[in-house]
Amino acid sequence: MSQLVLHAKATATVLHQEFRVPFQVFDGPVATRLWPEIGSDGESRYLSDDVGKFAGLAGSRQVQVAVLPNGKFRLRIPFACGGTTLVAEGVLARLSNSSDGLVEEQRRLECWSQAVLDRLLQAELLRSQRSAEDDLRRQLKNAWELNLTIERLVRHLRVHRDATSNISKVLDATLPFVGAQSLMWISGNLESVQTRGEALLADDDARDLAKSLRRSPELRDAGMLLCSNVRETAWGESFHSLRSLMVMTVPSGNSFGWIVVINKNEDTTSAGFRNSDAAALAPFAALIGFVNKACDRYQELKDLLVGLTRSLASAVDAKDPYTYGHSERVARIAVELGRELNLLEDELSDVYLAGLLHDVGKIGIRDEVLCKHGPLTPEETQHIQQHSEIGHSILKDLHQISSLLPGVLHHHERFDGTGYPAKLAGEQIPRIARILAVADSYDAMSTSRPYRKGLAPDRVEQILIDGSGAQWDPRVIEAFQRIVPRLRSIRERGLGESLRQALDGALRDTGSSRVLPVNLMVPAGAL
Repeated sequence: MSQLVLHAKATATVLHQEFRVPFQVFDGPVATRLWPEIGSDGESRYLSDDVGKFAGLAGSRQVQVAVLPNGKFRLRIPFACGGTTLVAEGVLARLSNSSDGLVEEQRRLECWSQAVLDRLLQAELLRSQRSAEDDLRRQLKNAWELNLTIERLVRHLRVHRDATSNISKVLDATLPFVGAQSLMWISGNLESVQTRGEALLADDDARDLAKSLRRSPELRDAGMLLCSNVRETAWGESFHSLRSLMVMTVPSGNSFGWIVVINKNEDTTSAGFRNSDAAALAPFAALIGFVNKACDRYQELKDLLVGLTRSLASAVDAKDPYTYGHSERVARIAVELGRELNLLEDELSDVYLAGLLHDVGKIGIRDEVLCKHGPLTPEETQHIQQHSEIGHSILKDLHQISSLLPGVLHHHERFDGTGYPAKLAGEQIPRIARILAVADSYDAMSTSRPYRKGLAPDRVEQILIDGSGAQWDPRVIEAFQRIVPRLRSIRERGLGESLRQALDGALRDTGSSRVLPVNLMVPAGAL
């Protein structure tokens, strides 16, 4: 039952109580009866006599009291209701039998009816004022809730190579603000379809809808479409479950996607979507667009860092061909140690990338020292020990991977405080550096050099165990002992997807002023 019919029913009830006779209520401009509704006998809902005058009465604020041929009085009382005028009609029996009494009775009935009308108009005015105040309070409340919802979304979204999970969070938050049965996101390539609320369309039907929508001039030109009656459109007959529609175009990669709101809730006063609904939807659509753009930028940044890391690792290999693959092995060994130490996935990402880059500072070491076949002089030893600080200097301006720098700088510290470059001891040494120290030493002792052969696995393992608490962290050595069989199975592997996947975890918020923090993980089997 519509709000207009409910108001007509309430007015008929009030007038019945006032005059003690039943009243019918009509939509004045079209002379269509609203109450009582049509009966089972099929009686007409239209006034049978003098329709034109009846409709004209809707524009006045004067009651009409007419004497019927049967000697009764017919009352017609027009009153405003929202944006239209209703006319109530009732028939009263006369009390006077004389002509003079009839005229006086008609006059008094007009005064009485006008007084009732004035009360109805006053009540409607007060109701409208209360409704406007309630609507204002509701709008203010919705605005505050909308702002808080957007703020929470911005704080909790995380940029990732796949925008699907972020879009899902945005859709979850959007549905309560648009007052609709269903909400859908359709990506520009039509591959991704997400639905919230009632599943009014299957995914394939949603794709067909998107194909129809993108041919709409209004949507193409304005980026927004409000459709109150889908059935009246050229394509509406294909989607029988759709009554009303609101669509916004959202940038999606190199194309556009659509956020589609379907069927305004039936308990609302409007049959279709309004500009106020579009205003509520707009910040969510913009946020989805931002998520898509951030995802694209993330991919670009990751590709850049992949290329940079490969270039740096290749540069180190070119400087010291005898240790080719050392950094990759150290990275993989360090990840195995980190897993045994129950590091989080994003910490494992740091460990892996720090392992790849831990010797990047050797780019700044003189070739005759780096590739020398015999023992180093004290001056040469001091020079080669500078590689950790050189590596830190090379990488320090890459803020996106700043979490790796402690491993690059301190992987040659000793647990007893006699290492370099800062002579840190025990827990002062960053954990990532303590893990890399064991991984680096394990691979270095196992690898043949021009001036010596690699040590046997048993010998390397014993040296590490004997150095626990002096050169290396005892907890890392304990973890090492538990996974020796896994470490022995590690062989060289080129820089490929393991590096790309590790960057998914390394590209996290580093305290910069980005709107969305980044908090990503390495897939469990990536390394």
